[in-house]
Amino acid sequence: MNVRQKLLGGYLVVALLLAATALVAWRADNASAERAAADEAKQVALGIAADIGNGLPIDTPGEIPIPLYYSQTALDNYLQRMHETQRRDLVVVDSGKYILGDVVPENIGTTFDHDPGNEVGKTIADGVPRVFVEVSEDYPDGIKQVVVPMRSAVGASLGAVVLEYTPLYDQMMAGARQAQTIMLTASAIAILLVLVVGFGVAGSVTRRITALTGAVRTIRSGDYSHRMPAGGRDEIGTLSRAFNAMAEQLERSAREILAKEYTDSILANAGEGICGVDAAGRIAFANEAAGRITGVGVTGLLQREATTLLPDATGGLAVGTREGRLQRPDGTSVRVEYTVSAIEKDERPIGAVVVLRDVSRQRALEYDLRHQALHDGLTGLPNRKLLLDRLEHAIARSRASGEEIAVLYLDLDGFKRVNDSLGHNAGDTLLRTAAERLAGVLRSHDTVARLGGDEFAVLLEDAGPAVVEPLARACLDVLARPFLLHHREAVVTVSIGVVPDAAQYTDADEVLRNADVAMYAAKDQGKNRFMVFETRMHEQLLSRLDQEARLREAVSRGELRLYLQPVAGVPDGRMHGAEALVRWQDPQRGLQQPGSFISLAEETGMIIEIDRWILREACRVVRQWQDLSPQTAPAFVSVNLSAAHLELPDLTEQVAIALDETGLSPHCLVLELTETVLMRDVAVTSARLEEMRRLGVKIAIDDFGTGYSSLGYLRDIPVDVLKIDRSFINGLAGNGRQQELVSAVIQLGHTLGLRVVAEGVEDDDQLALLTVMGCRFAQGYHLGRPEPAASLYERLNDRALTA
Repeated sequence: MNVRQKLLGGYLVVALLLAATALVAWRADNASAERAAADEAKQVALGIAADIGNGLPIDTPGEIPIPLYYSQTALDNYLQRMHETQRRDLVVVDSGKYILGDVVPENIGTTFDHDPGNEVGKTIADGVPRVFVEVSEDYPDGIKQVVVPMRSAVGASLGAVVLEYTPLYDQMMAGARQAQTIMLTASAIAILLVLVVGFGVAGSVTRRITALTGAVRTIRSGDYSHRMPAGGRDEIGTLSRAFNAMAEQLERSAREILAKEYTDSILANAGEGICGVDAAGRIAFANEAAGRITGVGVTGLLQREATTLLPDATGGLAVGTREGRLQRPDGTSVRVEYTVSAIEKDERPIGAVVVLRDVSRQRALEYDLRHQALHDGLTGLPNRKLLLDRLEHAIARSRASGEEIAVLYLDLDGFKRVNDSLGHNAGDTLLRTAAERLAGVLRSHDTVARLGGDEFAVLLEDAGPAVVEPLARACLDVLARPFLLHHREAVVTVSIGVVPDAAQYTDADEVLRNADVAMYAAKDQGKNRFMVFETRMHEQLLSRLDQEARLREAVSRGELRLYLQPVAGVPDGRMHGAEALVRWQDPQRGLQQPGSFISLAEETGMIIEIDRWILREACRVVRQWQDLSPQTAPAFVSVNLSAAHLELPDLTEQVAIALDETGLSPHCLVLELTETVLMRDVAVTSARLEEMRRLGVKIAIDDFGTGYSSLGYLRDIPVDVLKIDRSFINGLAGNGRQQELVSAVIQLGHTLGLRVVAEGVEDDDQLALLTVMGCRFAQGYHLGRPEPAASLYERLNDRALTA
């Protein structure tokens, strides 16, 4: 059926719907009256809520309205006034539905729960006024209520106001009934039937037309997903189906447009350069990044042959990834990595996509990282890892070609002294200068490397004996020249270990180890020289390492022995004091003299532990001797301290502990330090010596005359004893100038109030000369050899010293 037929059919049933039309009109008027009553009640309630939440209107300029919400008395008065004057029953609740105000005082403070549908709670939550019927025991038939939100002046939710509008409703409904009676009377039943038929037919037709119109509006707003019901075979149904087809086409087109916009945006903002190449090999599309990377801009790329632009692409665009240097029009170049991907349609190539990446910084960073991993950060020379790698390759080439190679291992002599005295910056400058000097005297194809600290190594390729020795000497000479550091000249030397014909050894590690061994042999021979590696050197090094391992346990195992050498009076030869000396009872080599292990102890730092053992043991033995035989006991004992011990901050504390534990008087202890050690830093040394002298300990200069030989220092350094080195005593007889020198030193010492001791007295002639010169104390083999403390005690007392 078409629309016309439906309308005719509707008019045929008008007569049947007249009664229904009258009822509908009556109910519509009745509902209108109900809505009017509810709307009126809402407006009244909103006004009351405004009075309570914001305050009553002011009648005095400048007066600040006070919300009734905050005054219980004002709120109660307001509600009572509304009840008495306007017959309005009100309930004021807060956001928790607790009653704040009511004309019935008993209800105040209780919860409002007379709305079965929680209409009050909903209004508080969303701020929308509602009507409901309150049902309670007092009003079983229900009371019509309207609830409106109550807000503060700033819009904050305070709760709600509930207004009973039953009187208003009754009033409105009374007026409605009168109007209904007039309407029903005045309206003809026929007109009512026609209207009812018209509404019925329109409801069937216009509902679908309205829906279609709304769908068109939705499509126009941009929502292409909306569809109409496709039912019905009439014109409206056909129109709906046509509408749906149109909407589908619009939705598809919108997706395509949106996808293209997204694609264009992504390509335009991509950090990588992207170019689209057509079937002819010309660039049809390029983004901003591609124009920036190539340096020609987007317009300069379009319609350009891709193969003429990309590096190594003259043979055509092959699928895959390549890398090369791209020349820009401005003369600069950039390293790029580009990937070519083919585009096909129906298995037929129609073009390609080229993705460009500027990898210049990445490759530069990779180069820097590789360089840092293989080079020394201070000098820029190859490091140990790179040297070993080059040495391995050189060994392989040498074995294949017969070409000789050699390795030099260099260690600077005296670098620590420069570093400690002038500072680390000066030390770094010295190392950089040394590296430059070495590179300057060696050949261009030789490799100079810094192994760490002040150690360097040199790989000499195509170097036979006639080449190696001159280059080694050149390294000695160039590093022996003074270095200018912070406006001061510093002199260092170098010890070099040489491994010629390095290809005969197993690998690079063995070659470098052997060169290191030869370098230590050069140091042992007096430094500032080079030594060629021999097999025996390695054996000596192993022996030295073994000795070092045993020496580390010597103190804890009780292998050290205390020897005493008398310090005798001149000329009577009677022992006045003794010098404490150490021997090592090596479990493998027997009793060892100090010269065989003291230097090793100083290099490894074990000298501190040995010094402390000698100090405690000497104090203990002498104190015990003084208790057992005070007539023969030495009045003092001298103990040597190493340079390393003098640098320790707790030296004075250690001396005090040794004296306290053994009970030896501080005045009986003499600490001996060599002249060279004392003169390292006079200010610091003097302060440290004064600390020990305050304990009562005496200080002696040992080996005087072998170091700085400056007599002026004697007045600046707090010392008590001056020990003349044995080199001045040897050959004293028959050498007038030497006698005059020794006599002058003795007289100077006495003038300064020092005890002067001559060391190394070996015969009667030396002792006689010292007696004439006025020397009061002497020490040497002629007066007493070093011997175990127990043996010396027994010899002087004819009985054993208790343990």
